[in-house]
Amino acid sequence: MKRKYEEILETVVKTFLQTHEPIGSATLKEKLPFEIAPATIRYYFNKMVERGELEQLHKSSGRIPTESTMKFYWRKHLGDLELICDAMDELARISEKEEMFMLLKPLKENRLQAVERVGDRYLILVFGSDEYVIRYQSQLESFLKDLIGYELDEVKQIAKDVGMMSLYHKMRAKNDEEITAINPEAIIRIAGERSGWGKRHVRLFLEGDVIEELSTGLHFEPVIPKGFMALRTEAIVDNRPTKILCMGAIDHDFTKIFKEV
Repeated sequence: MKRKYEEILETVVKTFLQTHEPIGSATLKEKLPFEIAPATIRYYFNKMVERGELEQLHKSSGRIPTESTMKFYWRKHLGDLELICDAMDELARISEKEEMFMLLKPLKENRLQAVERVGDRYLILVFGSDEYVIRYQSQLESFLKDLIGYELDEVKQIAKDVGMMSLYHKMRAKNDEEITAINPEAIIRIAGERSGWGKRHVRLFLEGDVIEELSTGLHFEPVIPKGFMALRTEAIVDNRPTKILCMGAIDHDFTKIFKEV
């Protein structure tokens, strides 16, 4: 009975992701891989409503999954995830169709290798792929040399934290060049729907900083607004190792882009 219960609940979620319509007993009966009477389905529906797994919006309507059920479903199926499509244009097409926002950033090692002094005027920060020039200060030179071996994004965050804003903004400018944002209109819509989301949240996503701040895996509230989720992973896109962040409504079909490993 437990197995049948779980299969019914899973089928409700999968059907809802496809239709975004309340699921009735007749519809569900056609989707299930085993024979079951409509009255039995209604019995299970009532149990699932009692347990907070499904909800009924109107007395005469079918059932839809609750937010907690959607979270459980995604944790089960996308705890370890893999990108389905590896072409940028295809990702853009799917994300726009599913009303999802995506950030992509090339994944490369770019560590601070040296801090070189040019007379008494400049310091050059030499990274694996970039160089940054700032005005010389003796204390600054010593401080930066202690950061040799750190990744560029780590140095950028430290520069911001200690008030080295000139260096931070130079690194940010480079970061902006590398970030690709797909369907940014989705973030604007999310901010409009969520009164607690202001300009700071929108900027965090549109400028790409969030792709470094979120760890690999699934993220829900409070990091992400209620009713939404984000997936952070790494994959090959257009033959390049890439950091990926995908965000959308929790009841939209992320399996169009990702699959469980």
